[in-house]
Amino acid sequence: MNESLAEHRTTGKVDFRMRGVVGVWLRHYTAFKGGWMVEMTGIILEPVFILAAVAFGIGKLVGDVEIRDGGVGYAVFVAPGIVVGNAMWHALFECSWGAYRRLQTNRIYDSILAAPVSMRELALGEVAWGATRALMTTAAVLAFATVMGLVESPWAVGILGIGLLTGFMFGGFGLIAAAVAPSTHMLTLVFTMVGTPLFFFSGTFFPISTLPSWVQPIAWALPLTHPVRIARALSTGDLHMGLLWSLLYLIVAALVFYPIATRLLRRRLLV
Repeated sequence: MNESLAEHRTTGKVDFRMRGVVGVWLRHYTAFKGGWMVEMTGIILEPVFILAAVAFGIGKLVGDVEIRDGGVGYAVFVAPGIVVGNAMWHALFECSWGAYRRLQTNRIYDSILAAPVSMRELALGEVAWGATRALMTTAAVLAFATVMGLVESPWAVGILGIGLLTGFMFGGFGLIAAAVAPSTHMLTLVFTMVGTPLFFFSGTFFPISTLPSWVQPIAWALPLTHPVRIARALSTGDLHMGLLWSLLYLIVAALVFYPIATRLLRRRLLV
């Protein structure tokens, strides 16, 4: 038995090596390159269609939306939320459906763990790849929004970092779902019962203040609310100290989901 795998099965502990994380990431990147044109089409087109519909259709029917520094056009209001919302979707998909296939269907994780790669390295490599996919869609959709005139501040370049952090957070959550899912049917529920409500009720399409008063605290607790809030502030130039709390929420959530995913993945693979 491979020394690394033997240590997994006995103690669950292996020294953490960054090269193991990079190796997992490179494996996924190599697979991605094999069909990158199809992959990039999926990454870009759907959010671009949504942005175009808002900018040229719905946005024409809706007046300005109030933010801290005054009113902005509806399309300008919505665009940052769509950018980071799609970062969530891609990280969640890659680290739930993608990870489940590698875990259960193709048994790729068995091969990876037979190499000198620890469970923590495997999990972090997975989450890092999910974050990379999130960064890809963030960059592409943000560029399109900029060309369409939906970005009002040079601070919007910071949305790339927020998209990456959003990818880490939801990559960890997606890996948790993959580790506990008995079948793909449960993963479908994750998208229906978690992803969709987050996308629509985290302030992407309307201010949280328009929700009933008893719903607003729930909306503020949702993990997508905070990257949407930061991205909108960066896009419009409406920066303030209160955003630090949202940034802290985002970082803490990302740091919490990863070790949980690692533990559950170890339990799933090494029982």
